[in-house]
Formats: sequence, C-alpha cells, structure tokens
Amino acid sequence: MKFFTILNVSTALATGLAALPATASAQETQVPAETAQAESNEGLQDIIVTAQRREENLQKAAIAITAVDGESLTRASITDATGLSRVAPSLQVSTIGGSATQFYLRGVGNFTTNSNTDAAVAVAVNGVSIARSSAVQGMFYDLERVEVLKGPQGTLYGRNATGGQINVITRAPDLGEFGGYMSGEYGNFDAIKIEGAVNAPMGDNGAIRVSGMVSNRDGYLSDDTSDESMSAVRLQMASELTDTIRIRVGGDYAHVGGNGPGVTVQGLDRSDRIGSLDPRAQPLIQSTLSFPAGSFLGSRTGMDVYQDNDYFGFFAQADIETSIGTLTILPAYRRAQVDFLTCTAQCFQSKLKNDQFSFEARLASDSDGPLNYIAGLFYLSETSHERANYNQDFGSFYSNFNSWTKSYAGFARLTYDVSESFRLTAAGRYTIDDKKADISAYNTRVVCPTLAGGPPFCIGTPPIRPVQLQAPANLFDANGNLIPAQPYGNGALLLGALARNTPDNRFEKFTYRLGFEYDVGPQSLLYGSFETGYKSGGYFNSIDNPIFQPETINAWTLGSKNRFLDNRLQVNLELFWWNYKNQQISRFATNSAGGIEFITDNVGKTRIRGVELELLGKITSTTTLTGLVQYLDTKRQNYTYSTPAAVGAPVTGCAVTPNGAVFDVNCSGLPAINAPKWSLSGGIEQVIDLSSNSQILINADGRYKSKSFVGNEQLASQVQKGFFTADLQVKVQFDKPDFYIAGFVNNITDENVSVFTSFHPAGPATSFDLLAPPRTYGVRVGFNF
Repeated sequence: MKFFTILNVSTALATGLAALPATASAQETQVPAETAQAESNEGLQDIIVTAQRREENLQKAAIAITAVDGESLTRASITDATGLSRVAPSLQVSTIGGSATQFYLRGVGNFTTNSNTDAAVAVAVNGVSIARSSAVQGMFYDLERVEVLKGPQGTLYGRNATGGQINVITRAPDLGEFGGYMSGEYGNFDAIKIEGAVNAPMGDNGAIRVSGMVSNRDGYLSDDTSDESMSAVRLQMASELTDTIRIRVGGDYAHVGGNGPGVTVQGLDRSDRIGSLDPRAQPLIQSTLSFPAGSFLGSRTGMDVYQDNDYFGFFAQADIETSIGTLTILPAYRRAQVDFLTCTAQCFQSKLKNDQFSFEARLASDSDGPLNYIAGLFYLSETSHERANYNQDFGSFYSNFNSWTKSYAGFARLTYDVSESFRLTAAGRYTIDDKKADISAYNTRVVCPTLAGGPPFCIGTPPIRPVQLQAPANLFDANGNLIPAQPYGNGALLLGALARNTPDNRFEKFTYRLGFEYDVGPQSLLYGSFETGYKSGGYFNSIDNPIFQPETINAWTLGSKNRFLDNRLQVNLELFWWNYKNQQISRFATNSAGGIEFITDNVGKTRIRGVELELLGKITSTTTLTGLVQYLDTKRQNYTYSTPAAVGAPVTGCAVTPNGAVFDVNCSGLPAINAPKWSLSGGIEQVIDLSSNSQILINADGRYKSKSFVGNEQLASQVQKGFFTADLQVKVQFDKPDFYIAGFVNNITDENVSVFTSFHPAGPATSFDLLAPPRTYGVRVGFNF
C-alpha cells in the first residue's frame, strides 16, 4: 500500500508539473528565430539515443534509460566496464573471476566464475550482442556514448536479459571530413593512458576512422594485482553509397594483460590494501584449519597470477531506405581467447576460446503514419571450448567444458497513435535457444580419516599444488584409469572422481511488452509499461547434473520525463515493480563425491520495487547541476535450497534447519545482493570564461550508497556499509588551437569499498574482499584537429 501511495502521489505531481512548459513554449514561438536559437544554446542540450532501435531524443524515449556521453566517460577515467558504476548509479559492476565481469542492476544480476553463463545484464557494442561476460573488455575508448537500459529487455535485443542492457556506441566515421584527436594521461600508480583517433575522408560521402588506446598502471594492491595492461585498436569505414543506402563496417582488436584482479584478506586493515599474495597476508590465511582435510590452508606466496587475453571481431551494417521503412542488416563475428590464472577466494586458471557469429535483420517504419513498427529476425551461433582448474587448496576441480549454442528469435514492436498526444505500444519476441555441451570433470579432494574419539587432524598435509589445467598424472594408474583413493601427506587420503556429461537441451520462451505514451505537454511525457524478461538456462562444470533452468522477470514501470523553465530544468521520475522468478543463483556446493563445486541453482522469487528521481538544471549559462535519488526495496520471497548434512552446516547468513540427511537453507525475507536501499548522486559543472579563446571547466561529482550485501551467502562479513565518494576535475580549455589540460582526482576521500566479498570454499573462516579503486589522481592533456 505504501508503494502504491507513493506511485499515485508522484504521478499526480508529475502530471501537474507538466502543465508548466506549455506557457513557456507559447512564449518561445513569439520571439525571433535568432533569439530562440540563442536561448536554446543556453538551455539543456538534447541527447539522441538508439535504445529502441531508432534515433530519438532521450527525453522522448518512453523507457527507463541512463545515457552517458563520451566526454563524461573520459572525465571519469573509464577504461573498462567496472568504471560504469560511477556514472550510472543504479549499476554495480566488478571483475572477480579473472576475465569474467559481473553486472548487477537494481539487484538483478549473476555472480559467476563460469565464463559460459549468460548475463542477466546484457552488453552490446554497436548493436552486436556480446554473448559472454568474459568478452566485455578492451572497448571503452573513442566512444559516442553508453546507454544503460533498466529492466528486462525481452523484445528488441539479440539476447534476452532479465536485468537490463548496456549499449556501447563507438564514434562513427564522420563522412567527408578530416579530423581526430589525441589525449594523454598520467597519474599515481604510475598510470599512463594514451588514446586517439584519425578520421579521413573517402570522397564527400565516405570516411575511414582509426582509433586506439594504450593503458598501463601498477596494481592497487600491495602484491601488484588489480593492475591494468591494455591495448586496443579499432578500424571503421562508412559510406553513403546512394541517397537510400548507407553502410558501416568495422573491426577491432584488444589485448588485456597484467596480473588481473586481486583481493585482500578480511582481518587486515583495508586501508593498507595488502593483497592476498603478499607475504604479510599469509599468516592469516595459513591460520585457517580446513575440514575435512584436517590441515591448514597453504601459502599463496610466489603464485604466478597473470592475464593474457585477446579479443577481436568484425561487423558490417547496411541501412537501406525503402518505401515501407528502413531495412537494417547486421552480420558480425567475435572471438575471445582468454588465458589467465587468478587467486581471489580460490585460485582459478582457465584457457577459453569462444567464437560467436550473429546476424540480425530488422525493418523500421519511417514514423510518418499513425502506425509505426519494428520487426526483425535474429540468429546466433556460438562455440566455446574451455579447460579450467578451480584450486581450493585441499580440493581441486579440473574440467574440459565444450559447449555449442544456436539461438533463433523473431521480434516485432507496434506503436499506434491513438491521437496526436497519446500512443499505445505492443511488442513480442519468441526465442529458441538450442544448447549442448560435452563436460569432462575430474574432482580431487584431501580427506583426513576420522580418529577414534577425536577430530580429524592431519596437520602438515600440503595443499594440492601446482594450479594447472591438466589433471595430475598421479591421479591415474599406468593404464590411464582413475585411482579413487591413495595416501597423501600426513595420514590423509587423496580421493578422486570423474564423470562425463553431455547435456542437450532446448530452451524457448515468448516475451512481450505492453505500454502507453502520453504527451502531457510539449516537453512532458508520461509513460507506462508491463514487460516480461527471460534468461536462458544452461550448464556449469560438474561431475553431477550440470543443468539449470531459465529465469524470468515481470516488470511494471511508470515514468514521467519533463523539461521546464525555458528548457533549463529537467525532472524525470520513474517508479518500478519487478517480480523475479526462478532466479539463477551461483554458489559453492558439495557434489556426490564430497568435493566442492561452483554450481548454479534455480531458486525462489525476489520482489524488487522502488522509485528513481533524476534532476538536471541549467542554473545559469555557465552553471549546471545534476542530481539523482534512487530508493530500492528488495526482498527474497521464496529462496530455499538444501545441502548434504554429511559435510556439516553450510556457511550462510540465512536460516538453517537440520532435515535428516540434508540441511534446509531458507534465505526468504533477506534483501537481494548488490541492492543498496538508497543511491544518491549529485554534481556541478561550472564554466569560467578567461577570454574569448579560453575557459576553465570545473566538474565535481559525489555519490552515496547505503549498506548492502556484497556476497551471495549474505553473511555479516559480506555487508558493505554505507559510503560516500567524490571526484573532481579542473580543465583549462583553449579554442584555437583546440587544446586542453586537466587535473583530476577520483575517490577524493580514499574510501575502501568492497564490491564483492567471498570466503575460501575449503576454509570458510577466511574471507576475501574485492575492493573498488582507491584515490587516484593525475593530469590529462589532449587536442582535437
């Protein structure tokens, strides 16, 4: 009832306020065109987005979306997806499993170190869906903008997503023009970044654009993990072949190296940022007794972590104007070759080769008639081959994971103008995902036999080392048969089990959207929608049944977008209510051989509801203020699972009840993870004119997030308390030549924020924190030509 009261009051307020622009608009029509143009230049600028597969003004798009332009991304020093959390407050991003990136939007997302899991928040680059979270790197340079769509995307996009969509749009070639830019940046942690682009004409109606980026810095942790070593290049060509045919083709390559992500150990002072490979962290790690091995966790000193990842792809887009609309054809190919060893909660090594080919064809009407439409077909073929080792000191899981996916979809969206100001929308998509896999899994674990009358201790038994992709030869006899049990260490046994699974499943779903749009005034839009979302089922590495089923979400949205005061004040309001069903949750679990696996379950329901208010004001011609408030109320409504009682009570903050051979775990009533109740942000941009040729731009931004769980087990140790961070940039801009120099500092107060916390699966008394970047500062210079 409380939520509906807020919704009704907010809707009435937005509708009432929407009457204000009508008077301003009438006054504007009476002034000369030159004066009107001058006033509009002093007002808020429009942003054009393509989130609904056609160009439209952001303020006219009847969807929940945040759009960030290229200049804002540069100012925030964003070089990878993890930085998007700073410019899109409702989004939580982190990289924890080597190259795997996890996205959460309003509590919807998936934590995974399984690179073959579909994303709940999908990513597309220039309209091309990126199938795997392990391939979302090396693309954040020479960008036009990034669009963050909130809520399920079950109708227009290539891969269904339950939480949202991130659209990365690169700068397209400027037809018939020569130009470009170059920028350089140096900061603490010996950070060096160089970025640039050259745009060359190919006649009056064509152009080629080459852009690239190199970024290197030392690690944020004492063991030099959480570092960056990245290089990337992109080549594009565009041309208007005729008045009705436009083409754009491109290719890109990126290499990501360095040591990769790192963690610190809980119990150490976060402000010291001592990495888990640092000798100073070893006494704390090695003081943890691991059961059932009966020995202490091993040292990580000297562990040679690394990343050696390559990403490349090609795409071609043709837009053909016809008498019935614009036909867009978009074939694309992408490959990710991933090779890394990381030690976060556990040590994890992987070699992965992933190839995807996609094809999309869609027809969009010209928007002149009362009935407008978008209709299309989508196809994806994906092949993935991975060898992986999950090393948990006294348990080591080796797998060969080969998977094949064929995805087919047809979609359509219709919008009908009931009147000049009122429109209705209906959309649908039918998706078929054919997935099969060949999984060979080897599970080894160390067990100390129980001593009569006392606990099992085999102190001094070494952990299973080294971390390697191939199962050790000592697991097999001379004939290649697995040895199920053999002596190991100080009285312990090394147990082994293997299995081969070849699942082959079809997952299919019809998703749809119903909505309305009402122009309350010339610059006020009221909209609402009901949309369903779906994320395909799939497989995980296991010696048991490796299958999980699809998850779904139903989302209600009511929003209002408004401009007031001669286009100087923007007030956008959104209310949302999502019901998340059959949610895919990844967690550590015990398999049939007693070993520890990282599985994916389908569990329960989660209710997500809230309100978001966005403010943007051009206070004077030189001062702009921004503000955002999001209130989020999440609740697990039916989240239960069971674990074998033989391995002891599970490590969880949820309610645990013994039930014969299992423990029943009930997490109902708890909030979702990565879902702070309050997210607030604000900023100011101040322009100070020095002369007719130069000016100073000052940008200050701050954001606050209230406490939230940052770990799946929802333990007290996995709560990140509320925190505030702020960034500042001072930039001197010259017009002739077009040159700038800027000084910046991010995370001014040097907050030590955990974005993910997990415990060691073989020694749950030891927890590890993945930290957001500390205070960073430096200088940035650049010029345009």
